[in-house]
Amino acid sequence: MTHRSPLVTLGVVAAFFVALLVTNFVIHPGGAETTGAPAASATVAAGPAPSSAAPPSPAATPETSAAATPPGPTDDDAFPHKATYAGRTEGREFAVAIAVLGDRSAAYVCDGRSREAWLRGTVDGDEVTLTSKNGYRIKAELDDDGRLEGRLSHAGRRWEFELKQAKPPAGIYRAKGSTTTIGWIRLPDGSLVGVATDAQGSSEPAPDLPADGKVVVDGEQLVGAPVDGDAEL
Repeated sequence: MTHRSPLVTLGVVAAFFVALLVTNFVIHPGGAETTGAPAASATVAAGPAPSSAAPPSPAATPETSAAATPPGPTDDDAFPHKATYAGRTEGREFAVAIAVLGDRSAAYVCDGRSREAWLRGTVDGDEVTLTSKNGYRIKAELDDDGRLEGRLSHAGRRWEFELKQAKPPAGIYRAKGSTTTIGWIRLPDGSLVGVATDAQGSSEPAPDLPADGKVVVDGEQLVGAPVDGDAEL
């Protein structure tokens, strides 16, 4: 009968324990110390994660909101930087045209026969005030509809008016020659009113104003040019 060597027996026993340890590791990886890890992981997953929260959107910051706010409405009662207003007085006795440019203004009034005046003045907010060398005066103010309401006064008389903004070719025109000065007002409806005055102060209805502005008076060619609010009259 053959007997196994003690070394062989010891090797078999050692192999058995090694197999047992491997099996135990496969079933319970990490040993007893890892049994609480899944619960801890679940607790972290269920709780808030402030470190991973997204930063506030730039649109929500006060600075960005303020920058995105559109500018407030403009003052509709203020004059445009450059504009001309034209029309007639009540009763149609005079045609009146007022040009503004920045804080300066110029105006022309005439009856189309013999009376006329060139006026200079200033713009203050929504008001204009103008005076002439021969005693005419205009005081007017913009209304809520953008029309210029006011009055023309002279020698104790007053004429009320309401002027619309006049788009070219409507406006004020002036031609100055060696002996004659002519003023015209082209109204928004296309009609033309004007007076020609010579060096002695004698006045008569102005000649027609062609598209090129060229007119001939007493053999001299004059050119009618638009008048702005800062014109030297």
